[in-house]
Amino acid sequence: MSTIRILEPTVANQIAAGEVVERPAAVIKELLENSLDAGAHRVTVDFSRGGKAQMIVEDDGKGMTGDEALLSLERHATSKIQLASDLDRISTFGFRGEALPSIASVARFTMQTRPASAPSGTEVAINGGKLVHRRDHGMAPGTRIEVANLFHPVPARLKFLKSDETEAAHIVRLVRLYAIAHPEVGFLLREDGREIFRSPGKAPLLDRVREIWGRQVAEEVTIMPLFERPGMRLSGLLGKPGVSRGTRQDLVTVVNGRPVDSRTMAFALTESYHTLIPKGRYPLAFVFLEMDPAWVDVNVHPAKREVRFRDEAKVRNFLIESVLAVLRARADDGLPTTTISSIAPATLLAAGVPPTVSAPIAQGGAPAAYVPPSASPAQPTHVPAVRLGWRLLSRLREERAVFETPTGLAILDIGAAHQRVLYESILAQFTAQKPISQPMLVPLSIELDPLPASVLKERMPLLASAGFDFEEYGRNFWRIQALPAWLEPEEALAFVRDLLAEMARREGDFGRPSLAYDALAKIAVMKARRKGDSLSDAELMELVQALFRTVQPGTCPRGRRTYVEWTDADLSRRFG
Repeated sequence: MSTIRILEPTVANQIAAGEVVERPAAVIKELLENSLDAGAHRVTVDFSRGGKAQMIVEDDGKGMTGDEALLSLERHATSKIQLASDLDRISTFGFRGEALPSIASVARFTMQTRPASAPSGTEVAINGGKLVHRRDHGMAPGTRIEVANLFHPVPARLKFLKSDETEAAHIVRLVRLYAIAHPEVGFLLREDGREIFRSPGKAPLLDRVREIWGRQVAEEVTIMPLFERPGMRLSGLLGKPGVSRGTRQDLVTVVNGRPVDSRTMAFALTESYHTLIPKGRYPLAFVFLEMDPAWVDVNVHPAKREVRFRDEAKVRNFLIESVLAVLRARADDGLPTTTISSIAPATLLAAGVPPTVSAPIAQGGAPAAYVPPSASPAQPTHVPAVRLGWRLLSRLREERAVFETPTGLAILDIGAAHQRVLYESILAQFTAQKPISQPMLVPLSIELDPLPASVLKERMPLLASAGFDFEEYGRNFWRIQALPAWLEPEEALAFVRDLLAEMARREGDFGRPSLAYDALAKIAVMKARRKGDSLSDAELMELVQALFRTVQPGTCPRGRRTYVEWTDADLSRRFG
């Protein structure tokens, strides 16, 4: 008896759904793209419980007849392409004919559709890949698709979904991307009947960004004029010099109306800003590239998130030249640049000695006074004794210092030593559940994207144990009422954005308290690298003392050496 057999269509569709439907946002994406391909001028998206319970996408596109509606639920049935050669110049969003049957195989699926030429519409209901009914339905021209109880035929898939807030954040971000990419279409997004945003069609791009992304983002960008090359057009909005992000979440790239993740475009934009933003950070940008469909391949990823250009170098050079032209033109506008300032010297001197809060801090002001190290002789009992006898000989190119030691010679990396001291001080506060928090006289306001906002809600206990105090006062709007003592107020907004983005990216590291505290402390000290010229000789000696009170004085939190030492014997061998 043969063990090889052809799979049942329902099983085949559920297998395909594993690639097409990875989460509720993927369902919304496929349905949105079908609406845009149908020529819709208005699209409404409703969802509840992060899309797990229900998702509805309704449009005023051209609709389908009853026979076309049934045919669309067959695998590889599509109106987008006919020949293999059509794959060489894809101008539509969909083309594989897998999305609708895959979705219908893992949910309760109801499609209502009507073309303008028909007197009435058609309703088709599918449950777990099986046809429930097909009947006439009265409705306006267009299509309405409802997807309920996602993954109920394959309950194991539900275990891999995140919380309702996280899944909702992915849906909101997705719809925002398509709303930005298609200014000619009006979008309405609702969650549990409550409006999240509404973007009228044909609005100017900057107004659209202000409505969808928020006022703070709109104030941080400048309009990019249209640039043209043979076969290519480029336009959009660029972040002002000095404005940066810790992740690529706000680096939006759109190719022929399709939001994509393009390494070529991301590299070109980041390279253009390399002297205007700190190293390791990413610019804020909304960039729209239009080109001949034959020059770009969208059939390289199951979810069509990535694209490949026929001439990567040509696209990259076009972006760099265009962006640099804009940035050079803005160079004389007097726009402020963002620099990462260092942690207060008092925090360094008090490493290992908890500071005393004497007063709240004002926005933009300095932290409250700390008790000097000499006034607090208490030291951790679990760390080794302080090594004595180091004598400062000279500074070495600002970032290093040369010391004579009782056994030879040592060179100290001042920034790495500072990070080790601060890291263990912060980690000790986290572990003891006794963060040194300072209230703000004037709370800071921050507007977050949906995904960072959901992370903030989920990780609120962790952040509270680290010394933060947040108050929600609107959807995705927060007030920062208090900060940890080691964080300067002027750095707080950028730090919180970067921290939440990193939490979203490395969610596994923040699932257990021990890993979370370690990761949070490392993120905090990465911004705290000090140069030697910012310390006096006395402060530099205090740093040496504090370094050797730490558990691992030899390395910084990233594993780099904090100092290199040569004994008298080593030096004698060097001199032969």
